[in-house]
Amino acid sequence: MTTSPEQKTVQTRTNAHAVVAVHSAKGGVGKSTVSVNLAVGLAQRGLRVGLLDADIHGPSATLLLGNADWPDPGPEPNTIHPLKAHGIHFISMGNIANKQTPLIWRGAMVHNMLSQFYSQVLWPELDILLIDMPPGTGDALLTTAQADPPSGVIVVSTPQELSLLDTVRGVRAFRDLNVPILGFVENMSFLSCTGCGYEDDLFGKGAAEAVAEQLGFPFLGALPIDSVICDSGDAGVPFVLARSASASVQAMNAIVDKVHAGLDDLDVLGAWSLEWAELDWLTRVAEPPEQREAAGYPLRALWQVSRDELGLMWADGTTQIIGTRPLRLACPCARCVDEISGEPLLDPDTVPSDITLRVVKSVGRYGLAPVFSDGHKSGIFSFPYLRALGAPG
Repeated sequence: MTTSPEQKTVQTRTNAHAVVAVHSAKGGVGKSTVSVNLAVGLAQRGLRVGLLDADIHGPSATLLLGNADWPDPGPEPNTIHPLKAHGIHFISMGNIANKQTPLIWRGAMVHNMLSQFYSQVLWPELDILLIDMPPGTGDALLTTAQADPPSGVIVVSTPQELSLLDTVRGVRAFRDLNVPILGFVENMSFLSCTGCGYEDDLFGKGAAEAVAEQLGFPFLGALPIDSVICDSGDAGVPFVLARSASASVQAMNAIVDKVHAGLDDLDVLGAWSLEWAELDWLTRVAEPPEQREAAGYPLRALWQVSRDELGLMWADGTTQIIGTRPLRLACPCARCVDEISGEPLLDPDTVPSDITLRVVKSVGRYGLAPVFSDGHKSGIFSFPYLRALGAPG
């Protein structure tokens, strides 16, 4: 019998010190422009930067970076190398799909494509990987939060009330997934006259900054409406590289400096993966064999206590022991609990008394997904839900 269960941390192929998502709840607010110029600006400051264009239906990175080449295949089957442009590594659906062909894909196909971007692109060692998210709070947000847990998210909005209402919804979605909000960027903040310097607040003034302050998040800066931004994007040259004293270039560089200054405080999270061992009934591991800490991550350790007990150590040092059968009976998935009424659907008599686990894997920054010995594997246990189960160790 095995007497030393192994806990391991699985790293994804992104191989980055920090993974930062750039998100907007509305389309057309300039999120991709911010993503590309932030990436290139950080590279100009000496960082090794990658950009993943996760907007499958509306990729923009190929145009904004001026490189629509096909990626080179990797040495392993079904792998590719990212492309290079302006000092950064990047990949986009625009480098793979025919630009004249619309991608009329259902959510499952988008999920699969994004998963391949995360697992089959051979990224070099990076200081930061920026993920240009599609707008909204759909499948791509969940896939990103699960596949390669972001160290944080930068939110891009415009001053209009309609944009900000959806922005707040997006922020709450990331909060629910335990992804830290690194700050807000307000785009199209004002129009600066090139002749006299007069600033016209076409869409209102300071609304995104006010929302950031209200929610308790940093405000990274405001970008004006500027022809330099449009002309540079169409030419495939990020405007942050422009030798210009325009307000847009100065504002973008200030945003880049703020993000750069905060990178050392970000944590990279590899995925938890605990393989369950066939322990004899007398073996019990009271203390976790390994601990790790990451800012904002609630779990410090995950280990096999005994043949039928799972151990968790929370960030505050509290230790919790949960039996595998009680864990199975508490599964919150739609097969076990009615999604509308909340009534249990699982018959406890159908769960074996000696049920154990096969493996326990992390799901992003917000939960665990156990695979039980009876084959059940559809439940995702959020950390708050897990903490409400079991008894302290």
